[in-house]
Amino acid sequence: MDAIAGMLTAAGIAQRLGGELRGHGDHAIGGFAGLDEAGPGDLVFIASSKWASRWVDCKAVVALVTRGVDVPGHDPKTRSLIVVDDAEIGMMMLLEAVAAELRPLPPPGVSGDARVHPDAMIGEGVYIGAAAVVEEGAEVGGGAVLHAGAVVERGAKVGENAVVGANAVLAAGCELGDRSILQQGVIVGSDGFGFRPDPQTGQPRRIPHLGTVEIGCDVEIGACSCVDRGKFGPTRIGDGTKIDNLVQVAHNVQIGRGVIIAALTGMAGSCRIEDGVVLGAQVGIAEHVRIGEGARIAATSGVMRDVPPGEDYAGTPARPARQTLREVAALRKLPDLVASMPRRESS
Repeated sequence: MDAIAGMLTAAGIAQRLGGELRGHGDHAIGGFAGLDEAGPGDLVFIASSKWASRWVDCKAVVALVTRGVDVPGHDPKTRSLIVVDDAEIGMMMLLEAVAAELRPLPPPGVSGDARVHPDAMIGEGVYIGAAAVVEEGAEVGGGAVLHAGAVVERGAKVGENAVVGANAVLAAGCELGDRSILQQGVIVGSDGFGFRPDPQTGQPRRIPHLGTVEIGCDVEIGACSCVDRGKFGPTRIGDGTKIDNLVQVAHNVQIGRGVIIAALTGMAGSCRIEDGVVLGAQVGIAEHVRIGEGARIAATSGVMRDVPPGEDYAGTPARPARQTLREVAALRKLPDLVASMPRRESS
């Protein structure tokens, strides 16, 4: 992160975030790091008292601290604290600002080796990178960015200021909403996994999927995730939903607004994930299951049945988290219980 050296100082950060500076303001920031890995020129953050004791041994000289957190051993003569209402939010705002400086969006224009069909509709201020493809009847909204190798197939629609990452695909007839992001290698609109035995040969016979995918606004889908098109109607992802890397969204799944889905999660066909649901990493959901609004599913859970709104579920098969924890605690005691049982004398 040498590129940001000289861009930020402790005083400048405090001013930018409206924070209270406790120490010298001329400490220069050359990067960002965690408390245990930081060097003298890095900025760290202390979000809660749980981590405050590590400041004594940390090599950094500037830290963002959540207001109300006591930081033992701080010496304002040699090091600086910047006190803000929420250190995590403050760090996020700084990273956003620095990212905009270090990784700005490319300027509008079409690369010489991109292929854009003459019947495609391209808005103002669009960037289309090397080897990208925009097919017949596709629409790309103003300010959108298509990175190298991105493909927007026939009749697909990319919203305004949306981003299609390198080698990502928005397949025929699918829609990506305004300001939404497909990271590298995302595939939207591949055929669903549908096969039935052929009545003559008995071998699996592929079922065509004629539906589409509709992705709302301000959605982000992580690298190498796949969203299958519906068999008949659309697979849908609601506004503001965030999906991690390597996630599988099967045909006709309906995902609501503001949903958080962590990596390696898989949803079988026709699941319904309602608004505000949180799915931990490696969650598996059986077909046609409904996850109620605001429910939270713990990592590695296998969901076989509907989950009521607002509930916390865990385990495989998933059930109320408290019940799962009690069962795990009981299982840990089982070896001692068996060992304590009287042994029957053999005859």
